Amino acid sequence: MIYAQISAGLKLHLAYQPGEGKDDAHIVRSGYLSAPLCGTDRFAGSYRMTINLPLGNACKRCSAVARARGHF
Repeated sequence: MIYAQISAGLKLHLAYQPGEGKDDAHIVRSGYLSAPLCGTDRFAGSYRMTINLPLGNACKRCSAVARARGHF
Protein backbone atom coordinates (compact mmCIF):
# COMPACT_ATOMS: atom_id res chain seq x y z
CA MET A 1 0.00 0.00 0.00
CA ILE A 2 1.06 3.53 -0.68
CA TYR A 3 -0.22 6.94 0.36
CA ALA A 4 -1.30 9.13 -2.56
CA GLN A 5 -2.59 12.70 -2.79
CA ILE A 6 -5.29 13.53 -5.35
CA SER A 7 -4.67 17.29 -5.46
CA ALA A 8 -2.77 19.94 -3.52
CA GLY A 9 -4.00 20.62 0.00
CA LEU A 10 -6.09 17.45 0.29
CA LYS A 11 -5.57 14.47 2.59
CA LEU A 12 -3.47 11.47 1.69
CA HIS A 13 -5.40 8.38 0.61
CA LEU A 14 -4.34 4.75 0.69
CA ALA A 15 -4.04 2.94 -2.65
CA TYR A 16 -2.83 -0.47 -3.75
CA GLN A 17 0.51 -0.68 -5.57
CA PRO A 18 1.21 -3.03 -8.51
CA GLY A 19 0.89 -6.66 -7.47
CA GLU A 20 -1.47 -5.87 -4.56
CA GLY A 21 -5.24 -5.94 -4.33
CA LYS A 22 -8.16 -6.71 -2.06
CA ASP A 23 -8.27 -10.29 -3.41
CA ASP A 24 -6.73 -12.38 -6.19
CA ALA A 25 -9.32 -11.22 -8.73
CA HIS A 26 -8.48 -7.53 -8.21
CA ILE A 27 -4.67 -7.35 -8.52
CA VAL A 28 -3.30 -3.98 -9.72
CA ARG A 29 -1.33 -4.19 -12.97
CA SER A 30 2.27 -3.07 -13.31
CA GLY A 31 2.63 0.70 -13.79
CA TYR A 32 -0.71 1.57 -12.17
CA LEU A 33 -2.17 2.40 -8.76
CA SER A 34 -5.66 1.55 -7.58
CA ALA A 35 -8.35 4.07 -6.77
CA PRO A 36 -8.39 5.23 -3.11
CA LEU A 37 -9.67 2.58 -0.70
CA CYS A 38 -12.33 4.94 0.67
CA GLY A 39 -13.96 5.36 -2.76
CA THR A 40 -13.92 9.18 -2.74
CA ASP A 41 -15.68 10.88 -5.64
CA ARG A 42 -12.82 13.39 -6.10
CA PHE A 43 -10.61 10.77 -7.75
CA ALA A 44 -10.44 11.42 -11.51
CA GLY A 45 -7.97 8.68 -12.46
CA SER A 46 -4.64 10.18 -11.43
CA TYR A 47 -2.75 11.30 -8.36
CA ARG A 48 -0.70 14.43 -7.73
CA MET A 49 1.97 12.55 -5.77
CA THR A 50 2.68 9.35 -3.88
CA ILE A 51 4.61 8.85 -0.65
CA ASN A 52 5.43 5.90 1.59
CA LEU A 53 4.78 7.66 4.92
CA PRO A 54 1.65 9.32 6.23
CA LEU A 55 2.31 12.96 7.05
CA GLY A 56 -0.26 13.23 9.82
CA ASN A 57 -3.29 13.98 7.66
CA ALA A 58 -4.18 10.62 6.12
CA CYS A 59 -7.80 9.85 5.22
CA LYS A 60 -9.56 8.21 8.17
CA ARG A 61 -11.95 6.23 5.92
CA CYS A 62 -9.04 4.71 3.95
CA SER A 63 -7.38 3.68 7.21
CA ALA A 64 -10.61 2.10 8.46
CA VAL A 65 -11.07 0.10 5.23
CA ALA A 66 -7.45 -1.09 5.35
CA ARG A 67 -7.85 -2.22 8.99
CA ALA A 68 -11.10 -4.02 8.13
CA ARG A 69 -9.34 -5.88 5.29
CA GLY A 70 -6.54 -6.89 7.67
CA HIS A 71 -3.74 -4.79 6.18
CA PHE A 72 -2.84 -2.98 9.43
